[in-house]
Amino acid sequence: MDASDASAALKEALESARGKSVVILLSGHPDPDAIGSALAHQRICAEFDVATTIAHVMPVSRPENRALVKLLNIPLTLMDSTKDFEQFDFISLVDTNTVEKKVELPESLKLLTVVDHHRDQAQSTDAPYVDIRPSYGATSTIYAEFLEKGFATLTGETQDDTRVATALLFGIETDTDDFSLATRADFEAAAFLKPFADAPLLNRVGHRTMTAETMGAVGRALTDMEVIRDFAFAAVGRISAHDRDAIPTAADFILRREDIDTVLVYGIVGDRIDGSLRTNSASVDPSTFLESAFGKDDAGHPYGGGRADKGGFQIPLGLIAEIDDVEGLAKMVRQVVRKRLARVIPDLENGS
Repeated sequence: MDASDASAALKEALESARGKSVVILLSGHPDPDAIGSALAHQRICAEFDVATTIAHVMPVSRPENRALVKLLNIPLTLMDSTKDFEQFDFISLVDTNTVEKKVELPESLKLLTVVDHHRDQAQSTDAPYVDIRPSYGATSTIYAEFLEKGFATLTGETQDDTRVATALLFGIETDTDDFSLATRADFEAAAFLKPFADAPLLNRVGHRTMTAETMGAVGRALTDMEVIRDFAFAAVGRISAHDRDAIPTAADFILRREDIDTVLVYGIVGDRIDGSLRTNSASVDPSTFLESAFGKDDAGHPYGGGRADKGGFQIPLGLIAEIDDVEGLAKMVRQVVRKRLARVIPDLENGS
């Protein structure tokens, strides 16, 4: 649909929820793009007299993301049971087009809107308003366009204006890797938001720190790393949910090695295998790579997904997550991951 049709469809969807309650559900560990998009969606919903709550099931993990939430005083509510969601009439998804799998939602909860920049994994997303733009570098860019079109007015005169603009700008910055992957739409959105954003605060939030656990994880990944031609994969062992982003941090670091263009790093987080893929190769599509390697769950949803240069996957461990032998569990997981990767990297079958 064109821009005018999209605007009309969004208005119609939000009008249908006037006077109702909506939960804006963030998928996975909330990142700046999801957080900024949710905050903007909440601001737009307020214009239509729609009560909203921004919810997440998994913790905010990266230090800079926790700083974003704290410094901008962004209201996030942790919900981890079906009962938590029974108070709402509708659900809106931002920066994802699939519902968080870690919690079972009540059947009475209706999907209202889906706004995302990732490829549609469901292929049949059903909601009154669905806006998926894989050509954009960030979902925050889409919401900046909504604001620029007048869904909610930014004047820069209120704290809420500054909060929304700063969160969206940081979302675009991080999801485009400091604008190195930004499209024209991303740059135009950033230019629109910049006058309303708090630059000093953005610099504070953007100062990325690394926890001791993350440093340890990077070290373990370097020790464990196996390289097949220009592909590398490595395990970081068990990681706490609080520091889950140690996994993509390790992947980003390994990708800097000059003879590697694709890297997959994984670890054990709680009751699942959690992994990140990073690539500089024009011939590697993260979504296709991860789906080919790890397949889909019983509901037909891929265990992994991604965009042009990065992706992630989560695979439940089931009952074996209760194994007390940490080293034995890690060895078992490595065998499973290695066997799955051999589907797309045949040379792995000949390795140790």
